[in-house]
Amino acid sequence: MESDDEARAFLIARDLIAQHGESVADFLQNKIDSFTEAGDYQQLSAWFVIRNAVTLSLGSNRKLH
Repeated sequence: MESDDEARAFLIARDLIAQHGESVADFLQNKIDSFTEAGDYQQLSAWFVIRNAVTLSLGSNRKLH
């Protein structure tokens, strides 16, 4: 992954946390489930990266499943 992609993932993560607050994990899981069902592995991969950025942004005390 390129640094531009990582930076973009962290910007998206910040926006998602601000928008969804405590329900950000549910929002992310719904996105991941939708792309899994659709077989859209490019988008699925991107959302896994975003989920990881959200997890890192929230800190190690909170886990997303």
